Amino acid sequence: MAGSGASPTVYKRQLGMALTTLRESVGKTQDHAAEVLECSPAKIRRIEVGDVAIRAAELRVLLEFYGATRQARKPIEELAREARKRRPRTPYGTVLPDFFRRYFNLEQIATEVLLYHPELVPGQFQTDEYARALIEANPLHNPNEVDRLVEARKARQARLVEGSTPQMQHVVLHEAAIRTVVGGPEVMRAQLHHLKKLSHLTNVTIQVIPFTAGAHAASNFPFILLRFADNQRNIVYLEDLTTANSVDEPGHVAQYETIFRHIVGTALSPAKSMALVTTVAGEL
Repeated sequence: MAGSGASPTVYKRQLGMALTTLRESVGKTQDHAAEVLECSPAKIRRIEVGDVAIRAAELRVLLEFYGATRQARKPIEELAREARKRRPRTPYGTVLPDFFRRYFNLEQIATEVLLYHPELVPGQFQTDEYARALIEANPLHNPNEVDRLVEARKARQARLVEGSTPQMQHVVLHEAAIRTVVGGPEVMRAQLHHLKKLSHLTNVTIQVIPFTAGAHAASNFPFILLRFADNQRNIVYLEDLTTANSVDEPGHVAQYETIFRHIVGTALSPAKSMALVTTVAGEL
């Protein structure tokens, strides 16, 4: 895949997978690799999950330690070169918080997004006015950066409609998310109409869990599950006010997949969900 013009994030993840496979094939642990590089095991883990790139000198040490043949080294070294490249400049620049930037890059390359939110319409489904109202309501945001943050959310939305294979999105919202009036009645009404429009896309599924459903499997636990091509590890993204956590351990990810299946069964069907959205919009 190297040289195909893919995102450096793709190459980091592919490089990490290749290094993990190579390490495990010779019976070495992350602790062993950390000892050789004179670093922490946490750094080895970040390299192997594609969180960070690896310097050329460090890669040579690891490949030597793993006993990689010349034939095995070439594609790995090529992946590493691509992974070290900088991403192109964007209109939103560095306004994204550090803890969110890695997720943003991963979301851009995911083939499928499964999401549950109990209170708000998620960023990739927001209108500009809804997004602006949310951003301006947070005193931690710099007022001078609001426009660029809105641009970042628009960039996330582009994956829904652009390219030959638009990203698959399955979003489950709680009824509170469509009834919380963000930005005033007009802004919220426009947001609900936007949801209905997006629901007509063949790659988008939107469901709503009604208040009458009571407690359910994901009560009070918003999460995002990212799925990837090329056998890359799926990731669950969990966020709070100032930090975030990415879960990639297969057993934990499988539990979130189970929970998502349960809330899909709890939610109204897509058609009935949009009927509820229409009713709520009419009440504003």
